[in-house]
Amino acid sequence: MTDLAQEEPWQVASTDSSLTGGSPTLGSKQPHRKGDGWILAPWLDLFLIANIFWPLLVLVQLDEGVSGRTTIEFWQIYFITTPHRWSTLGLVLLDRNPYRANPRFMFGFAAVVILLCIGIWVGTGALTCLLTIDYLWNAWHFASQHHGIYRIYGRLAGVTSLIPGWLEKMLLRTFMLYCILRVAQLSVRSGTMSDVLSIIDYLAPILPCVVLVDCLVHFQRNAVGRMVYLVSVIGIFSGMLWAVHIGYPAMVLTLATASAWFHASEYLSVVGWRMQKQSGDGTIHSRDRIFRWVASRWIFSLLIFVIILGSCGWLLEHRFLEYWLLLNVIVAFLHYGYDGLLWKKNKANSVETIRSK
Repeated sequence: MTDLAQEEPWQVASTDSSLTGGSPTLGSKQPHRKGDGWILAPWLDLFLIANIFWPLLVLVQLDEGVSGRTTIEFWQIYFITTPHRWSTLGLVLLDRNPYRANPRFMFGFAAVVILLCIGIWVGTGALTCLLTIDYLWNAWHFASQHHGIYRIYGRLAGVTSLIPGWLEKMLLRTFMLYCILRVAQLSVRSGTMSDVLSIIDYLAPILPCVVLVDCLVHFQRNAVGRMVYLVSVIGIFSGMLWAVHIGYPAMVLTLATASAWFHASEYLSVVGWRMQKQSGDGTIHSRDRIFRWVASRWIFSLLIFVIILGSCGWLLEHRFLEYWLLLNVIVAFLHYGYDGLLWKKNKANSVETIRSK
């Protein structure tokens, strides 16, 4: 996803069938206004990408106790998080351009992941090792995706920055990684390390605040989406860090659930935007008829996909829990590995598109 963020704003926004920034209707055929700073449309971005409602998810879980948390987790796990991971495999199977560009990696990576996961599971007789790897890899994936979407907003708005790209990346990703790993530290007994981390907790928020100050200094009207997204991301991760710092496990759990919802929702939304962008600029291969059909009917296709996968996931988890968990770990690893490749832009196509305009 970070590779797509490297496109110039006029490349990212120049598509005849992009999602309009002036209408709240997803999938509109009106052109996306150049430089308006929104990925989908203002209200859609606020609710599906910036996820400004995440405090409500936290309140529902806290006010209604275990029942509220169980309800949110049910929808988040089966109908948000699981589909967002499996959607990557759908993109790989339907959009064959990435496979054609690097078939050895696509096939080899899948083979290695499957063999290693099954081998570790059979050898250890448990999924503990795989789930630990999943947590660490997922932490990096979370940080990379949030930073990548922030970069997309910046490119769409055409804003400048005093902070070099590499420093911005380091500041945001380091902060998010620290927060996620700090959550895992809750299971470790308190000691000298906990005392040191408690001090670092006060320093960590300085990192994203540097980026926030830069965003404020270079603020412009078409960068509202960028600002709101950054504040929302900093807010939810700072909340998790605060909950860990004061030793409030219930709040940590609710914020972690909201964060997972946030992450999956923005991913599915940006995937839909990308697919419609491909459909509009003609970069879908002529043989990929199914992918073209799905891209032109993204909302309908997504709803069917989410309902079927979520329902099957719930049934399989209650009947074949360990096998279903193993399968999901494999899919998660493929999701992490393929995601970067899928979001690489085709430079040759981009140049050709620019020349034809």
